[in-house]
Amino acid sequence: MRSPSSTPNNPIGPKEMKELKRVYEQLCYFAEKAHAMERLSVIRNTLAEYHRPLTSSMRQRDFFLSTSSNHRQSVSEHDQEMKMIALKKEQTELEKKLTDIRSRPIQHIRPQDTAAALKSLGKRVTKREVQNMMWEVDEKLDGVIDWDEFYLNFERNIRDSSGLEPARFYHMIQFMIYDRDNNGMVSIDETMNMLYARVGREQMEATITKLFGGDDGAPIKEVGHQGGEIDFVRYWEVVVREQQKRFNDSDIGKVIAEKKQRKKRTPT
Repeated sequence: MRSPSSTPNNPIGPKEMKELKRVYEQLCYFAEKAHAMERLSVIRNTLAEYHRPLTSSMRQRDFFLSTSSNHRQSVSEHDQEMKMIALKKEQTELEKKLTDIRSRPIQHIRPQDTAAALKSLGKRVTKREVQNMMWEVDEKLDGVIDWDEFYLNFERNIRDSSGLEPARFYHMIQFMIYDRDNNGMVSIDETMNMLYARVGREQMEATITKLFGGDDGAPIKEVGHQGGEIDFVRYWEVVVREQQKRFNDSDIGKVIAEKKQRKKRTPT
C-alpha cells in the first residue's frame, strides 16, 4: 500500500475525490436513471450470454428457451437474431436517455433521488426521514443538493470528531464510495483501499473490525478474493452506533450525560 495521500488541510485525497464525484453524478436525478440502469444491466448480460462461445446451436436455442416465459416454445435462429436486434435497439435508446439526463446543464440531487437511492440499497425510509436527510445538506434551503453542498457535508463529517455533525446523508455517500462496483455491498478490499489513504493503517484496521463482524459478532459474507462483504443495512447500523459512541465520549456528550445524572439525583 502507498502512504496516505490526504492532509490535515485537505482530508480528501485525489482518489477519494474522484469517487466522491462519481457518487454525486450517480445520485443526480437518480430516480429518473434507476430503471434505465437496471434494464441496461439486464440487456447487457443477455447480449453477453448470447455472444459467448457455444458448442452447438442447440445450446444457443436452449438459452433462449430458459429466458422465455413459455419454455415449451421452440425458438428459431431467426427469432433469436430478431430478439438480439430488438435488445440492441432498446440498449441504444436507454443509453441515449441516460446521456441526455447526465448532460443537463443543472445537476442536483432531489428528495426523490435520495429516496430511490436508499431503496436501491435496501433501506426503507419514510418521506419525513428523507426530508430530514436532505435538510442536513441543503445549506441554500432550495430543496435540492448541489455539488458545493454535497462536498461540504462530506468534508464536515470527515473532520468531525465529536459525533455532533448530522451524518445520515453522509453515511449513504460513504457507503456508495466504498461500493465501487455498485453491487449493493461493500467488501473489505473496497473499504481498505479508500480508508487507508485518509486515516492510515491503525485507524483503518479498527474501522474494518467494527464494520466486518467485529464488536457484535455479526457474520461476514465470504466472497473469495474480496474477503467479506456487508450490505447497507448492516453498514448503517454500525456507523450510527459508532457515531453515538463518539458523541458520548466527547466533551459535550460527557457534560450532557452528567447533567442527566444530576437531574435524576435531584429530588422532585
